[in-house]
Amino acid sequence: MHPRAVSIGRLSCLLIGSALLWAQDRQVVPPPSPLAPTFEHYPPELVATVGIGWGWQQGAFRGSCSHDFTNGRSTAWLLSIGYSSPLIREWLWGISFLVTQFQLSASYREREAILLASQTDTVSVPVETRSRAQLQAATLGLWGYIRWRPTEWLVLSAGPSVQVPLSPRFRHEKELLQDQVTLPTGEQLQLTAAGSSLVEAASFSGRLHWGALLHAGIDVPIERRWWISFGLHTMVGLSPLLASPATVRLLQWYASLSVGRAW
Repeated sequence: MHPRAVSIGRLSCLLIGSALLWAQDRQVVPPPSPLAPTFEHYPPELVATVGIGWGWQQGAFRGSCSHDFTNGRSTAWLLSIGYSSPLIREWLWGISFLVTQFQLSASYREREAILLASQTDTVSVPVETRSRAQLQAATLGLWGYIRWRPTEWLVLSAGPSVQVPLSPRFRHEKELLQDQVTLPTGEQLQLTAAGSSLVEAASFSGRLHWGALLHAGIDVPIERRWWISFGLHTMVGLSPLLASPATVRLLQWYASLSVGRAW
């Protein structure tokens, strides 16, 4: 075998072995006892997380002069800091403080009547329009979870969350989808559309809402008792995030990056 290949193989084995040792350094193994089996558990952890998210709307919301907006799409970001404490063996329990920001966009098309007035008559003519809405809010929340570490590099977490939106903002715009109409006389009339027009801008009342938050991550040791983790968070809304009559909930996914330290 070529000497360079042997050197690369030895270096790879050394790096893999060092990573495993750093990961094992987060585990505490009590002295063996002849009266009880040996087991291991993880020390307390402090983890900071940032995530970029996307999701789908469930339920509906509306303004004071619109129909229900449904089937919207959302973008979001997440910041959190959490603390975990040993429970038993490879299980931990913890709590995390969450800050999120989301923007939900939804639209619908409809045919509505417009009035055209002339010197001799006023006629009602149907035209096709598209209504677009944006719902934005920051939220503060808490997440209580159970964490499972079946291996030194895999982590799974799940638990209930509670969040409150901070001053949700609503914006409704409308645009024409046709540039001409046909009058009852058969005459074609050209319409002048100037893009979207603002129909309504308002603030909604938020409400405390419940959900579930799931997480799966892969840990990569970077130093003794320090690691980074690449993960996926799934946030499922179980109650409306706006006051009645709105029923809107969000199903969100976050691609996340975390930095953790064992104590």
